[in-house]
Amino acid sequence: MAGGNAPNRHGFWSMLMPSPFMRQSTTDSKGRRFTLIIELPHGPRIFFGPHGVPGLGLLIAIVSSGLVCYILARYLTGPVVRLRTATQQLAAGDLSARAQAPPLRRRDEIAGLVRDFNSMAARLEDLVNAQNRFLNDVSHELRSPLARLNVALGLARQRTGPDAQTALERIELEAERLNELIGRLLTIARRSAIDLGELVREICKDADFEAQNRNCRVSCVVADDCIVLGQPALLHSAIENVVRNATRYTREGTQVKVELQKSDEVSPAEAVLRVADSGPGVPAEALHQLFRPFYRLDDARNRQTGGVGLGLAITERTVRAHGGTVKAANRPEGGLIVEIRLPLTPRAERPVGDRIGAAAEE
Repeated sequence: MAGGNAPNRHGFWSMLMPSPFMRQSTTDSKGRRFTLIIELPHGPRIFFGPHGVPGLGLLIAIVSSGLVCYILARYLTGPVVRLRTATQQLAAGDLSARAQAPPLRRRDEIAGLVRDFNSMAARLEDLVNAQNRFLNDVSHELRSPLARLNVALGLARQRTGPDAQTALERIELEAERLNELIGRLLTIARRSAIDLGELVREICKDADFEAQNRNCRVSCVVADDCIVLGQPALLHSAIENVVRNATRYTREGTQVKVELQKSDEVSPAEAVLRVADSGPGVPAEALHQLFRPFYRLDDARNRQTGGVGLGLAITERTVRAHGGTVKAANRPEGGLIVEIRLPLTPRAERPVGDRIGAAAEE
C-alpha cells in the first residue's frame, strides 16, 4: 500500500462519495497475490466507471423508474380525477358539467368511461330541458278544454231539461280531458309499444266526424303491424294536431287523405304517415317555419279557428322526441302534405315498458 491506509467507509452519504483510493490486484513470479491500494491525487472525483461511486447506476435507475411511474400514474389517473370533479358538479345541479374529453387516439377503458359519462350528462340535460318544454306545451293544451268548459257552462245556465243535458255531457267530457292532461303532468308516463295503425284509425274516425260540418271527409289507409315505442297520449296529440289542421284548412266538400305505410329504405325500418289536404297550401318561403312555436300564417290570424301557433310545434317536438322527423310540402295539385316518419320497433325488441318522463325524450 502506498501513501497511507484505505479508510473504512461508514454511512450512506460516504458510500456515495467517490473513493480516494484505487485498488489493483497483481501476482508476482512466485504466484503470490498482492492487492495494491494507491491513493489517488486530489482533483475532480470520478462518479462513473470501475473507480466511481458504488451503486450510483442503481440509484439513477431507481429515480428514473420512479419518475416514469409518476408520469404514467398521472396519465392514467388524470382523467379519473377530472371525471370525479365533473361528477360532483353534476350532482350539485350543474347539468352542463362535462369531464375533459380524452384525445381521440386514446382507446383504453378510462377514456371510454369519460366519453360515456359525457354522453350521459348530455342526455340528462336534454331530458330536463325537454321536461321543461313539455310543461309549457301542456299548458297550451289545457286552454282549449277550459274554453269549451266555459262555453258549456254558459249554455247549461241558459237551458233546462233535455237541452241542458247535452251541455252537461260536454262539461263532463272536457273535465275528463283536463284530468288526463293534468295526470300527464303529475305522473311518470310509461313508454310502451304502440300500434300506430290503430292509433291513426282512431284519430281519423274522430276527425271524419268533425269534418262533416264542412261537408268534408277523412279517408284512412293503414298498413298492418306498424309498432313504435313511445308515449301513446303524446303521439295521439301530435298526429291529431296534423289531421285536424288538415280538416280545418282543406276546401269544403273535399277529402283529407291519411296514409300510413312502412318504409324499408333505411335501417331500422320506419313508419311513414302522410296527411294530405286540398287547401290553399303554404307559401314556399314559409314551409320551414310551420313547426316553429307561435308561427302563424297571416290568413290564420284572421280566422276564429286559428290558435296561437303551438299545435304543429308540439307535433314536431313530440315526433323528434320519439326519434322521428316531420316535414311539410305543397302538393302539385294544390294543398299541403305533412309527412311524419317514426322508427319501427322489431318484435324481438318490444319491451313491456321503460319508465321515462312524459315527453322527456328528445
